Amino acid sequence: MATRYRDFSRLTGLTALSLVAACSADVRKGPSISDDRTRVPAVLAFYGDTTTVELPAATRVGEATTLRFTSFAGGCIRKDSTEAAMAGLTAEVRPFRRDPSRIKKDIICTLELRLDNNVVELRFAEAGRATVRIVGLAQPGDHRFVVEREIEVTP
Repeated sequence: MATRYRDFSRLTGLTALSLVAACSADVRKGPSISDDRTRVPAVLAFYGDTTTVELPAATRVGEATTLRFTSFAGGCIRKDSTEAAMAGLTAEVRPFRRDPSRIKKDIICTLELRLDNNVVELRFAEAGRATVRIVGLAQPGDHRFVVEREIEVTP
């Protein structure tokens, strides 16, 4: 009985390993999902659905303020990093995704839609009415898409 279980376990492990090998990208033929060329702006609008944004109405100078928003992904497409650049009373936030299918056309991906949560901390150095700008893409067509919100920064 123990021998049968050991053989079954070995066969199951080999089958799983074979499936992983068969479904993995061949790095000799093209880029992997972590290749820097697969890093592109995140999708903020997808066929009429747009990102949801959570930002407090007010914050204080120097205080960390949390910005939360969604982006669209799925299949081979995965969330990557988010960059925020601060200049006076303007914050420009740029989320990114990894999309290997953009440079390797023969890759096979599943057709699922996923909402990714993005979180960024912002700190404004001066008081006033601040603008937070989230820059990404709209699909179909990969058009530039910008979402703006305002926040009051008090001393």
